[in-house]
Amino acid sequence: MALTDRAQATPDLRQIGTLVAGDYIAFNVVTAIGLLSHGELTGLGRIGEILTIATPFAAGWFAVAPWLGAFRADVATQPKRTLARSALAWLIALPIGLLLWSLVRQKSVQPAFAIVTFITNLIVLLGWRGTFAWLAGRARSR
Repeated sequence: MALTDRAQATPDLRQIGTLVAGDYIAFNVVTAIGLLSHGELTGLGRIGEILTIATPFAAGWFAVAPWLGAFRADVATQPKRTLARSALAWLIALPIGLLLWSLVRQKSVQPAFAIVTFITNLIVLLGWRGTFAWLAGRARSR
């Protein structure tokens, strides 16, 4: 095995860190938009609530996505592979996130909330991760 092969097989910690930060931001942005759409985002004092609502979904995501390869370099730099892995990971992570959200908020999950949460987070995750994969893939091929 050549030295360059080994270097490519090792995880890119900067890339993983960027994906983790971007994913967590994505969950918080979706939450902030949801609160805003319900007239519940009234100022910076609500940041704690945004984090409280978003974190269970992020936890579900981070419990599932790495095991499905969503953070692997050979996936994270290819848009089609990234979109497929991310969609599958979110489909599996959603029930975990809903369970954690229900426990933290001490509320039952309404079907409409589950559907809207699935769709909006899926759109934002795929948009963010697809863009990242496209840009990272272009940079890698240079």
